[in-house]
Amino acid sequence: MSLTPIGIFDHVIESGDTLYQLAQRYNISLDDISAVNPEVDSDKLKIGQNICIPIKKSVATANIIGGPLRPQIRGIVNFYNVSGGTWVSVEVNGLPPYQPATNKESPIGPHGFHIHEFGNCQVGDPQNPFQAAGEHWNPTNQRHGNHAGDFPVLFSNKGYASMCFFTNAFKPEQVIGKSVIIHLNPDDYRTQPAGNSGKRLACGVIQKA
Repeated sequence: MSLTPIGIFDHVIESGDTLYQLAQRYNISLDDISAVNPEVDSDKLKIGQNICIPIKKSVATANIIGGPLRPQIRGIVNFYNVSGGTWVSVEVNGLPPYQPATNKESPIGPHGFHIHEFGNCQVGDPQNPFQAAGEHWNPTNQRHGNHAGDFPVLFSNKGYASMCFFTNAFKPEQVIGKSVIIHLNPDDYRTQPAGNSGKRLACGVIQKA
C-alpha cells in the first residue's frame, strides 16, 4: 500500500537518470513517481526536465519538548533526504503568545530556531535552560546567519507553527546526534555568534527515524 506523501519537490533530470534510479535513490516506488507525473514518458526523459518526487519517509527526526520556561511546547521536526540537500518539516504547538518589542525588551516571537552542536536536552539551570545543547551547529566555521544550523524563524498562530523548507547546507544523516532548539525571541541574523535569539524554550534530540 502506497503511503501518502507529505510533500513534493522537483528533481531536474541529469545525464543517465532513469525513473528506476530515482525511485531507488529516494526510497520510493515507481508507482509513487508515476502517480505525481502522469504525463511523463519514462522512455523519453530529457536532461533538464523537471520530475516531481513525492517525499514519504524521513531519515531523521526530533521530538521537541518544552522546558521550564514554556513547558506547554510539544512538536516534531523531520528531516528528509532530497536531491542536493534536506527538506525540513516542523510542526509545533504551545508556543507563547506574540508580544511586540518594547524599549527594553525584544519581541516574543517569531521564534529563533536552530540546530545546536550536541544532542543533549538536559535542562540544567531552569532560568537558563538547555545550555548543554551547546552553540549553533557550525561545521564550516561560518559567521552567524550562515551556520549550517541556522533556520528560518518560527511564526506561530495561537501557539501553533508549521513550516517546511529546503536547505543545501547538510544531508539528514549529518545532523543525527545534534539537537533542535526553539528560542524565546527572533533571530536577527546579524548579532554574533547566535543572533540574539534569547532564552531556550524547547529542545529535541535529532535521532535516526
